[in-house]
Amino acid sequence: MSKRVIIVCDSFKESLDATAVAQAIARGIGAADATARCTLMPFSDGGEGAITVLEQAVVAGTVSGGQRVACPTQDALGRPITAEYFRFTLRPAAWIELSAASGIHLIEPPARDPKITSTYGTGLLIRHAIAHGAKEIILGVGGSATNDAGAGIIQALGGKLLDKNGRDLPPGGMALSHLHTIELPDGLEGINWRIACDVNNPLLGPNGASHTYGPQKGGSAQDIDQLEQALAHFAHKIQDHLAITVSDIPGGGAAGGTAAGLHGFFSATLISGFELLSTMTALEQQIEKSDILITAEGRIDHQSLTGKVPISVAKLGKKYQKPVIGIAGSIELPYISYKEVGLSSLFSIQNGPMSLEDSKNNATRLIEDTAYRIWSLIKTTRG
Repeated sequence: MSKRVIIVCDSFKESLDATAVAQAIARGIGAADATARCTLMPFSDGGEGAITVLEQAVVAGTVSGGQRVACPTQDALGRPITAEYFRFTLRPAAWIELSAASGIHLIEPPARDPKITSTYGTGLLIRHAIAHGAKEIILGVGGSATNDAGAGIIQALGGKLLDKNGRDLPPGGMALSHLHTIELPDGLEGINWRIACDVNNPLLGPNGASHTYGPQKGGSAQDIDQLEQALAHFAHKIQDHLAITVSDIPGGGAAGGTAAGLHGFFSATLISGFELLSTMTALEQQIEKSDILITAEGRIDHQSLTGKVPISVAKLGKKYQKPVIGIAGSIELPYISYKEVGLSSLFSIQNGPMSLEDSKNNATRLIEDTAYRIWSLIKTTRG
């Protein structure tokens, strides 16, 4: 009897998008067993890739209409680009991927610098959506190149962040150390804000935005300490001006503190991006009908346990007593941490000593081969 396989995977960052990963897994399974029935569900934890998930949900009929909208904006270094967001058809709402304009994948590695990168381009996308009727903004905040706590978004929407001399702050997280006065944008009182988070990290502290994500955005040890101080000062000013505490809310550290900033500026609700997309796409119903789940992401580590796609899928699989197999480019020990949340087994695509660049460049072939070997074992042991 053929097996019903649900492939629910995220992207392999800076290598393959989620669709390409799912297709590679399906090809590997198909090569091992032509009778396996694979349902491909490229997924997202709310950040990068969410628009593609929503488009697929429109086709499947679980989301009642929507389309991509392109508009001019800028990347995290202020360079002109065109980016897209998703506008729902039957309700005045828009889903914005912060990574579409302010993503780290848009900045070449030597130019990455969290001291000066800004979310201003994301603010331009939001401004466009509101100008065209959006009353609800869902902001997916994964994959950012920034550490500015959403300051650029506020400035793009017409707000003012001023130093003690009344001058506008320049772009970037480091400038927040000079924040003196906050003036919120006018005309946004009727907007409902939701932040689709992919992590539980707070704004500040050893697990906060600067220390956890700053190094991968190009920050040196000295940069990280200075950015931490700048965000602490920012949180203090939010408390002074708006009487809202943002320093320790779960998820506030997402996208360089953007989640905390928008919670402070607009009382934005922080929600699980995976859970929101799961509801919109009827993912749980698909899992309930499956025989085996396969999930994947470029790296599975302790951060994955805070809400990334593979772990969220594993928890749903555990709920319905389905075996869940994970595939990753690299895996952080100990394995028992992942088994406890529902991953039945976990496989790295690396088939021998290789560099990160080799793994990225050959990811498609390596994923196919891994899926083939996994399914060959399953076919042998389960029939």
